Amino acid sequence: MKTKLLLIKILIFSIMIFTIGNTKIFAQQDKRKIRIAKIEVYPSFLNEYITALAEHAETAVKVESGVLALEAVYDKKQPELVTVFEVYASEEAYQIHLKTPHFLKYKSGTLKMVKSLELIEVSPIALEIKPELIENKSYGGKEK
Repeated sequence: MKTKLLLIKILIFSIMIFTIGNTKIFAQQDKRKIRIAKIEVYPSFLNEYITALAEHAETAVKVESGVLALEAVYDKKQPELVTVFEVYASEEAYQIHLKTPHFLKYKSGTLKMVKSLELIEVSPIALEIKPELIENKSYGGKEK
């Protein structure tokens, strides 16, 4: 029950905060692929995993036009629980992403670090973000 409540809170927070643009659209009209990845990392690999994920997300958003957002957070009470909010321009953009060198490096390099992975397909309700959040982001599990 605690995990479901945490997931709901993260989902609501993610949908409200993590995406690009100020467009409100209905799910039926949206071609974007949007999902949440729930990841449990082995505690002994946590710092190494955070570094790899941050590097991967930054590269993917910079070099792939079809990757609109990759936002990762971890649970402060259980830092080995990582949630990634993913927004791709389309299913095709997502399929292209899976074949990129930076994704393959991240995936193969973190396989031993991940205890479990759950991918949850979601539909948007409202995806809004203030430009200040994009400009003030931090990586590597460090808060500003």
